[in-house]
Amino acid sequence: MAEILDTTTSLLDGQVGTISSRIGADETKTREAIHAAVPALLAAFSGEAERGGGIRKAIEQDHDGSIIDQLSEYLGGTAQLSPRTTNGTGILDHVLGGEQEEMARAVSAKSGLDLGTIMKLLPLLAPILMGMLGKKSNASPGGGFSLDDLGSILGREKADAKARNPEIGDILDRFGSGSKGGMGGIGDAIGDMLGGGRDR
Repeated sequence: MAEILDTTTSLLDGQVGTISSRIGADETKTREAIHAAVPALLAAFSGEAERGGGIRKAIEQDHDGSIIDQLSEYLGGTAQLSPRTTNGTGILDHVLGGEQEEMARAVSAKSGLDLGTIMKLLPLLAPILMGMLGKKSNASPGGGFSLDDLGSILGREKADAKARNPEIGDILDRFGSGSKGGMGGIGDAIGDMLGGGRDR
């Protein structure tokens, strides 16, 4: 069962109106884009976790799940959260590198939203998915799975998502093998942001 994916998309389904207003898009197409983008991002995180421990370190330090507790406020721009927690651009830079536009084009093709709109959506969603991983893991009080098992858990989530949604299987396969950007992975984002990288 794709618990992380299901929980995240369910939460976001309840926020489609806010998200569509934030990115300036039709609600129906926004929902379709979310249902393609969240598993695509999860697949990218899966590949990153299989490559090394950077994503685990990032979760431990910056993604304890507090963004999930303040989801409405985050989407509305009023959440009291660390800039490092909400830096979706930084997350995408280090997980996808130069492939961000390629993922955006793939999600655009599935949803009908234009490329520019998807390029607004992806960095909005990335911190939410990272926060969900933190909330579900032992990085957060009451969390379940061990971050040592993150790679295998995300791998199973990706496989479940592909089995249930074969129409996006090509996206999951394409972005599920780790960063292609040569950036060293999401772990490097921690140092960059500590050094004054871009905030959102």
